[in-house]
Amino acid sequence: MEFSQSLPGKAQTPAACQFCEELKEIKWKCINCELFLCQLCCSKIHNKIKASMEHEIINLKDFETVDLATSVRKVDLENMVCTIHDNQKCFVFCKDCSEPSCSKCLRETHKLHDYKALDEVYKEIISEMKELIKRSEDNLKLFSYEKEQLQKKLSNGDNNFQETRDLILQTEKDMKEVISKHAKDLLKELEAKWKPTENIIKIELLAITKNEEKLETRKNNLLRALQSHQAIDIFSTSKTLDKALPQYSCKKIKTNKVKFIHTNIELKKGSQSVLGDIYTIPAMELKNIYRSDIENVTNILLCSDKTAFIGSTNSKKIQKIKFETNNIKVEREIQIKLFDMARYNDDEILVSSKKSDLKLYTKDGRFTSFKSFSSLRTTCVHVTKDNKITVGLVEYSPDVFHITKDSHRKVLIMNQNGDIQHTIEYDKDNQRLLTQPKRIKSFNYRIVVVDIINNEREGRVVMFDYGGQLHWTYNGCNSIISDRVKFYPADVSITSTAMILVSECGKHAIHVLNPAGEVIVCNDVKVFGIELPFSLDIDNNEVLWIGCNTWGEDKIKKAKIICVKLT
Repeated sequence: MEFSQSLPGKAQTPAACQFCEELKEIKWKCINCELFLCQLCCSKIHNKIKASMEHEIINLKDFETVDLATSVRKVDLENMVCTIHDNQKCFVFCKDCSEPSCSKCLRETHKLHDYKALDEVYKEIISEMKELIKRSEDNLKLFSYEKEQLQKKLSNGDNNFQETRDLILQTEKDMKEVISKHAKDLLKELEAKWKPTENIIKIELLAITKNEEKLETRKNNLLRALQSHQAIDIFSTSKTLDKALPQYSCKKIKTNKVKFIHTNIELKKGSQSVLGDIYTIPAMELKNIYRSDIENVTNILLCSDKTAFIGSTNSKKIQKIKFETNNIKVEREIQIKLFDMARYNDDEILVSSKKSDLKLYTKDGRFTSFKSFSSLRTTCVHVTKDNKITVGLVEYSPDVFHITKDSHRKVLIMNQNGDIQHTIEYDKDNQRLLTQPKRIKSFNYRIVVVDIINNEREGRVVMFDYGGQLHWTYNGCNSIISDRVKFYPADVSITSTAMILVSECGKHAIHVLNPAGEVIVCNDVKVFGIELPFSLDIDNNEVLWIGCNTWGEDKIKKAKIICVKLT
């Protein structure tokens, strides 16, 4: 039989209908008969024959789109021969043995078993396979996405590694050059100190050597005369006798020693290395957003059981709240003018209202005076890990930023009984450390203070120890957020790894500093949907809780509390 040239991806079709064997356009194929048919034979003859009325007919133009295998399997299913009994067709599925069965099987090996129609089981299996394919495709898409993300992380991480490595090596090279140049300068300085003295000493030494040689020659001549047996030699020698001895006055030469004291570059625990240090930039992963019912969350203190105390200076209240799945439940509310607060115990807090009294809110819901500072007013309060209470104090003044010699800007450190143990106001050079302390935190016996310096609310962050030794001052950073060196810090919190986080509300920023007060990164948190970050607190799981402010034009004054995982 003559066949036309087959096309790639298509079935090989004959040149004439295999039913009427005339040269006509071939349009159909019967899967059961395995015959190619023309339009006339298919519609007028093949479909009218009773035995072929249920056959599977496929249009040749749909060969590439129709699932040919499905049609072939359907025909194969109807003619499936039993694997045990020859010439017996399977028509049921034994559920107990999980295999197709014929009529003889029902009377023999599968007697009394549970059955189901073969085509029903077939459809169920096909459905399961298609569902598995769909799930596989979904998983493959997920794998593809995860693979792309991992490759991106690998590429970014490798780039970061190479850049950091190059920077370390460049720093090493620069330091070697600096050290080499400094060593050369020191050697020049050493030569300048020694060489002139060395030359003077050598000149004097040469003069003494010449006089010594002359005197030695004269002495030897005299000795030879004295050893002579002729008296005339004594008289002859006396004629040339030079009784004058060589005069020598030894110069007073200063020979001060020099001493080289090398720089100690041995690394000690907690100190910076010579080249610098590597810090991991904490990534922020948004976990949840809660909406409070107060105007601004200027203070937030996390407790141990999904609860927290939040405070608002604008709303003039403190709330004890509980974080539920997607909302906040207010368990208690206290009306009070608030400036700062600190956790004293799990359900007790110390409160600064910018008055003389530092108040304690107790478990029974009452305020008591913890300690009074008479002519001074409290501005901030913090309780350290070893239960020391630190309080910021300023004097009563109509203009707190007008500082005189009688002004008081200090931090007190007290024990749990309110006994003052340290007073910190001036540094070692008797210079004031603070202007208006706003927030206090601590780590490793160091005090970190957000200090406001003028009426525009500009500020700085300073760190000093209990003895008043100033370690560093941070005045903000130039960044993509702001190219102006104006810094408006609001709050500070410290991670378990001593990373210092500082919020800057108006710029939607959180600054991350290392323990030396150097900025690691200045995060624009607006990209996370975090606007006007004000108060900060970090729980035991390194989750950062951010209390926000609201915009002046907001009709609904309900500030957000945002939960961010630090990784």
